[in-house]
Amino acid sequence: MCTNQWFEENFKLIEQEKDYSVYEYLSEGEGGFISYSIFDGIEIVFMDFNTKNIFMPIAPHEDIIEISWCKKGRVECEFQNRTIAYLQEGDFGINGSGYIPLSYQFPLKIYEAVSLVINQKKCSDELKKFMKTFSIDMEMICYNLGLEKTWYISRDDKKLKHLFEEIYEAKRNENKEYFKIKGIELLYHIHFLSQSTGRKKTYYKKDQINKVKKIRDYLIDSLDKKISIEQCALDRGIGLTTFRSIFSQIYGDTPTVYFTKYKMAVATKLLSDKSLSIMNIALQLGYSNPSKFSAAFKKQYGMLPKDYRKKNNEMGYFSKE
Repeated sequence: MCTNQWFEENFKLIEQEKDYSVYEYLSEGEGGFISYSIFDGIEIVFMDFNTKNIFMPIAPHEDIIEISWCKKGRVECEFQNRTIAYLQEGDFGINGSGYIPLSYQFPLKIYEAVSLVINQKKCSDELKKFMKTFSIDMEMICYNLGLEKTWYISRDDKKLKHLFEEIYEAKRNENKEYFKIKGIELLYHIHFLSQSTGRKKTYYKKDQINKVKKIRDYLIDSLDKKISIEQCALDRGIGLTTFRSIFSQIYGDTPTVYFTKYKMAVATKLLSDKSLSIMNIALQLGYSNPSKFSAAFKKQYGMLPKDYRKKNNEMGYFSKE
């Protein structure tokens, strides 16, 4: 069973195997997680979500250390001082009981990750002695990384990346003993990290984050209008540098790149409607000139909209059956 059920009321155990448990997310959206309990007090958790819901931990995680790798998407974490920071795709994050987020949210909806979770209260003395034979001391890890005061984040450690990739690929394919070995190997590597090996973190105030999200939502609802992103930010009292920085943290791209990608994704859906001309689709997406729309679409998908429509019609992708 999973010992680190963050949001117990939203999850249901749907599968219990010899080596792992599978939990399904029951609220709006899709997802869930798979948990391997590899030692008393230590588990490996694979997360896969497609939801924008905000998750609130049901209880403080006392004496918890969580080592996470974001494989896809990003997670937004709000802390007690109402500041917000992000774990981005490719990041490794390590947090301890002194710096646990109050809430989690996935601004891109998608979030795929794997975490090694250590509940120190549930680790037996025998396990602690065993780990020390590999020079693994959890108290020293907390001290070296400053986990009582901050969130350790890095993305440039090739060894960690390789280890997490191996662990992720082994999901459902390897037994618990394999994950025990990988868990110890991961902790052994973590033992040699320090605050100096992490990257500088940027925290933003919650009200700034909310302003940027409202601007994004307004622009998404106004795709057919030609609106200046920069002027929209200034009208709402956010400087352009701050707006661009926060937007990139939340959504992973600059505003211009993000909205172009979003429009092109919408265009692929509109192209399935044969009654809509290319000109009509261009206008719906705020392009007064269909040639500019076609050029943007080709840059994103490698073909013109008319060729995309023809190809997918021929392959039956637009069939209603």
